[in-house]
This record gives sequence, structure tokens and C-alpha cells, in this order.
Amino acid sequence: MKIKKTCLITLFAITFYSSCSKDDNIPKTIIPNGDKELLKIEQALASNDQDLIALLNKVRGSVGKIGPGSKTIWSRKNDYSLGLYISANHVYGISGWGTRNPEFFDITKENKGIFEGSQIPQKNGVIELGKTLIADFPLMHFEISSSVTNTTILPIEDFYLGVVDNQRVEQKAFPQYPSTVKINSQLDMYDPSNRTLAVNTWSNHEPGTKAILIGYPQDNKAYPNGAVTMGNILTDSEAISVLKILKDEGDEEGNVPYNENVEFIVQAKAVAGMSGGGVFNNSGELLGIMVRASTSSNSKNIVRVVKINYVRNKMIDFYNSLSVSNKEKIKPFISGEI
Repeated sequence: MKIKKTCLITLFAITFYSSCSKDDNIPKTIIPNGDKELLKIEQALASNDQDLIALLNKVRGSVGKIGPGSKTIWSRKNDYSLGLYISANHVYGISGWGTRNPEFFDITKENKGIFEGSQIPQKNGVIELGKTLIADFPLMHFEISSSVTNTTILPIEDFYLGVVDNQRVEQKAFPQYPSTVKINSQLDMYDPSNRTLAVNTWSNHEPGTKAILIGYPQDNKAYPNGAVTMGNILTDSEAISVLKILKDEGDEEGNVPYNENVEFIVQAKAVAGMSGGGVFNNSGELLGIMVRASTSSNSKNIVRVVKINYVRNKMIDFYNSLSVSNKEKIKPFISGEI
């Protein structure tokens, strides 16, 4: 495919084309029908849309950075009130896992943690992300096919779970490593509505409604503190129709099969680095994470979202397959969501 007069941005399994327009050409309000604009977080918060601002404040503290991508804190409903998060395998890097079989880490005993590239919004709600790093501990991943790579992995396998605790440091020379996960202090994060402690931290998606999408683009200059957009959740039949259009236009997403049991599609725009970012409904409940998007710059921009319910079912199935002693190692971190 030949692209002229575009900026090419690539992140592992997601390749996006974004316009080279300047920041000041972006409107300060989101177009009501969504799927048109990708805004800086600060632009959205400066809009006149009070409903959008209220929703954004409810969920934005849950979405942070991890390496070249994003991660989303699903819940703090566990024995230690730490942040159980979801991100994409292609963000972590498949080669980083010791095996492609389902795997968990006893993070109270073994230290897989790192600070580098790990951030969440400031706990006081300040918009600027700043330079404070937070400890990140991979907790478990699920089966990954032997044939897939970071560029070919499909939504059915493109997610894992991790934990963030309250250890924080200022960004300095690489690398910096935390101590073993700290369980004696609950995660202090920007969550003014206690979304991550709510009875319902997540929900199934509802086709025909709107979703808010938040992530951290690799383009730090244009989006230093994250990006947000809104879009319509498509029905399965609409998703299949849009993918056919994309295929006819030569967009690579049109060749990726749609799996209605695993994913849903939002008609919206995303850019590289937003993989692992959260997709929420208008109540602030987590619907899933972004993993892929269309490459065409047209009115059919789409984002593939792995369903939170699918992730949860995989987590429960894996947990139930473990021995009693191994269950005891991970249950405290997932107890509120099983």
C-alpha cells in the first residue's frame, strides 16, 4: 500500500495513519456523533460539554502508560486494594513471556516488577502526567499460539493482567526496579467516584450506544497527557459490514476476521500507543481494551475492543485450572472480580 502525505506511526500489531495537521486545527469539542476527532485530555476537559467532563473525570485516572502503549486499571476490589490492570500482549511484547502456555507469577515472592514506562495519572487529578513512575507487576497471561507474533496476534489472545501498587519514583536514568509488590498500602489513585471499587466495575457492551475511549498515544508532543474520543458501538452485523468496506478499500483490518464472542467494534479514531487503553460506557463501567484499529483515513475509522467479560472468563477458567496452593498465590489480587 502506498501512502502519500501522511505520517506513519507503528506499534507492533497496530499500524495507524494519522493526519499531519497541527494541534490548533483540532476543535475544542467532540462532534456529537463521535468517530471524528481524537482530542488531548486537556482539550476535552476544557470543552463546554459538562456530561463529557464528568464522565472523563470518572474514568481518566484508570488509564495509564506502559512502555510504548497503554494499560487500564480494571479494579481495586481485591484483598489489598491494589490496581488490577489489563493491557495488550503486543504492548508487553510476546517474547517477554517465558512461555506461550498460560502462566502466572507469584508476585509476593518473585520480583517481575519494573518502573520504566509505567505511569498513571496523578492521584490529585492534575492533568499533566508528570515524571512520576509507578511500580508495574505482570500477574498472568493466557495461552498464546506458537505461530503468532507481535504484528499478527488477534484479539482472542491479545491481553494480559498485571498489578500496580503504591511504589512510586521520579523518572531517572534507566533502569529502575521496585521492591517486591507491597501489599500493606492500598493503591492511591485518581478515582473521585471510586469507579474501581464500585459494585459493578465493568459491564457488557450495548450496541447502538456511545463509548468513551482513552489511551496514551506514542506521539507525546501532540498528546502529552493522553487522548480521548467517543464513538458508536456497532452491532455485530454493522461491524461485519464495515470490515467488508475496509477490505474493499484495501485497509488491512478488513482482512482480520471478526470474532463476536471476543470483541466488539467502536466507530472511532485511535492512534499508535492507545493499545491497552480503556473503553467505558456512559456510567464509567469498563467495557474492554483497545487492541487494533483501521489504517484508512476515512469516515470508517474503527477500533477493535476485547470484551472485558471475555477477559474475565479467561481469568476465571485459568484460576479454576490451578492447584489449591497456586490459587492461593493469585486469588488475593483478583478476589473481587471472580
